[in-house]
Amino acid sequence: MNLAYDSTTKRKELVRAAKELFHQKGFPRTTLAKVARRAGVPLGNVHYYFPSKRSLAEAVVEAHLVELRSSFAAWERTSPPSDRLRLLVRAPLGAPDSVIQFGCPHGSLCQELQKDEDSVLTKAGAGLLEAWVEWAQQQFEACGRKALEARDLAEQLVASIQGTMLMARVLGSRDLLALQLSRLETWLGVELS
Repeated sequence: MNLAYDSTTKRKELVRAAKELFHQKGFPRTTLAKVARRAGVPLGNVHYYFPSKRSLAEAVVEAHLVELRSSFAAWERTSPPSDRLRLLVRAPLGAPDSVIQFGCPHGSLCQELQKDEDSVLTKAGAGLLEAWVEWAQQQFEACGRKALEARDLAEQLVASIQGTMLMARVLGSRDLLALQLSRLETWLGVELS
């Protein structure tokens, strides 16, 4: 048995399980015991990989960032940048049932981490949404907007997407999700014309 492979696999399984549980149950209600059970790792071994729930949360944020950057890289193969922004707007429609049932995995986690007294976690959570904004800003700049205006438009876009997912979650409405994202796409077309 390759111990390095096993160690890496267990660590990845713990992060995967924590991502799911943080999204489904929330950060405060997720215990290391629940993460261990979902990952199939003995509870006593969890501390070998993550000395605390906070260190596990940092790994989860980093895993979200890796996935997000992968999506951005895939979208950047699309031209023009206005189409890339439309992909960002439509992204929640890729998993509408998950959005309705649990909300946005990024926005929900960031909001919960902002309530934590650990400044490292607060900063990590903020960095996740900041990645959305920075990428959207780059796309607006590629569409010809100056940096300050591009930043403002990016913040407005991300806030609107996140707000739409929150409202759809709270009201349990798939129709609201689709309608508001469609309206946001129309707004985007007007801003980019």
